[in-house]
Amino acid sequence: MLLNDILKNIEISGAIPVGIEIANIENDSRKVDPGTLFIAASGYVDDAHVFIPDAYLRGCRYFLIDAARYDEFGVSYPEGVFLPARDIRHALAFAAKNFFGDPTSKMKLVGITGTNGKTTTAFTVYSSLMKLGHQTGLVGTIEYRIGGSVVPATNTTPDILALNRLFAVMAAAGVEYTVMEVSSHSLALGRVLGLEFDIMAFTNLTQDHLDFHGSMDAYLDAKLKIFDMLEISAKTGKAAIINRDMPVFDKIQSYAGTRKGFIFKTLSLHDSSADYHSEVKELTPRFTRYLMNGDPFEIGMIGDPNVYNFTLASAILIELGFAPVVFKPLLKDIHTRGRMERVHTSGDFDVFIDYAHSPDGLINLLQTMRKVVPSGGRVITLFGAGGDRDRTKRPLMGKAASEYSDIVIVTSDNPRTEDPDMIIRDILPGVEGRAKEYTVEPDRLTAIRKAIDLARPKDVIVVAGKGHEDYQIVGKIKHHFSDREEVETYLKDKGLS
Repeated sequence: MLLNDILKNIEISGAIPVGIEIANIENDSRKVDPGTLFIAASGYVDDAHVFIPDAYLRGCRYFLIDAARYDEFGVSYPEGVFLPARDIRHALAFAAKNFFGDPTSKMKLVGITGTNGKTTTAFTVYSSLMKLGHQTGLVGTIEYRIGGSVVPATNTTPDILALNRLFAVMAAAGVEYTVMEVSSHSLALGRVLGLEFDIMAFTNLTQDHLDFHGSMDAYLDAKLKIFDMLEISAKTGKAAIINRDMPVFDKIQSYAGTRKGFIFKTLSLHDSSADYHSEVKELTPRFTRYLMNGDPFEIGMIGDPNVYNFTLASAILIELGFAPVVFKPLLKDIHTRGRMERVHTSGDFDVFIDYAHSPDGLINLLQTMRKVVPSGGRVITLFGAGGDRDRTKRPLMGKAASEYSDIVIVTSDNPRTEDPDMIIRDILPGVEGRAKEYTVEPDRLTAIRKAIDLARPKDVIVVAGKGHEDYQIVGKIKHHFSDREEVETYLKDKGLS
C-alpha cells in the first residue's frame, strides 16, 4: 500500500515521500522488516519511541513519530524517513484504519462499556446473533471469536492496531456483526479511535481501576468517551443505550446531550419510564423469570445483575432490528463462563464461580445469593483481591463479603508482585467486627477445599474473583489455576460430582 494512502487523514509536518510502497505497519519493533512502517505508539506503553533503535537495526527505514520528538532521530539515523505526526495516538489509529481498509465500516459494530456486566451482555448478543444464523465476531475479556472460531484474549480491548488487524480478518470471513467490550483503559488510551460504531451501551459504574484513573471522576470521564466515539462514527442510525439506574446517570445524560448523531435510549429495573423496563418475577438457583416492557422472559442465569445484562442485550438486539419474538427463546440456554456459573454437584448444596472483583460486584453477587439460598442454608463466600491494583477497594470488598455472607474465607487472588499476606491485611479491616464467621487461608486451593468441606445441606458456596481465568499470577509469572477445575476435582474426590 502506498505510504500516502496509509497517512490519509493524519496531520503530518512536512512533505510525505511519494511512490513509497509499504508492505506492513507495526508498533512492535520485533516484527518489522525493510518494508514496514514503524509507528511509535501502542496504547500500552508510555513511550514507544524507545523501540525505534531496535526497529532500525532490523532494517526498518520508515517511522511515524510524535512531532515533538522529531529532532531526536533525524541526525542519529540518516537513512531513516521520519514522519512527524501532531497526535501520535490519532496517527496510529488512522494508519491502522487506512492500511486494513476501514474494516469496521463493513459490519455492524456494538461497543459495551461499564464496570460490571460487559462480558455477559456481549456474549449474550454474540450468541443470539450466531444462533439466528448471522456470522458474528466477539472481542471480550474471556476470548475473541470470529464466527465459531475462538482466539484467546490478551486484553479486554486490544491495541488499536491489533484491533484493526482482527477486524480485517473478520470482514474477510464475512462477519456481519461484531460485539466488543470497551474498557475504560482503552477509552483513556485511544485504543478504539477511528472505529465505526453503530451502538454503544453502558452497563453501570462502580469503584474499580482507581489505580489507573486515580479518581471516580476520572474513571467516569474515560467512560464518557463512548459518546465521542459514537458521534464521530460515520454510520447512520446510531444508538446509545444506558442504564438509568446508575447514581451518575444525570451526569452521563448531560454529557451525551452535548453530542449529536445518535438516539439515546435507557433501561431500568426501577423506572417504568425507561425505554426498556424489566421487572423480576421469579428467582431460583437455576433460572430467572422477568417481564421486559410487559413481555415475559426466562434466562438460565440468576439475579438482578443478569436481568440488567439480558435486558441490555435484548435492547441491543432490538436496536439492531430484531424482534423479541425472534431471539427471546434463545436466551434461556445462554450461560457465560465464570459469571454466576453453577458447578454441577450431586451434593445437596450449590457452588457458583464468579468474576466479581470489586466491592459493587461482590454486593450484587451476594445479594443475589441471599435471595436464592434455601431457608436454613448459609452463604459461604471465598474471595481475595488482586495485587498491584487499587488498594482502596480491598477493605470495601471485605465489608461487602461480610455483610452478605454467613462464612467468609479470605484468600489470595493474583497477588502479582505484592505479598499475599499484605493484601489480606488490607482486606481484613472490612471483615473484622462485621463477619459472622471468617477465616484466612492464603493458599487458594486449600481455601476452595475448606469451603467445600464446610458446606452443609442447602448451603451456597461462592468462589469469587477469578471467574473464567485459568491462571494465578504470582510475581510476574502466570501459573495454571482454574477455580472451576479445582472445585470440580475436589467434588469428584469427595464423590459429589
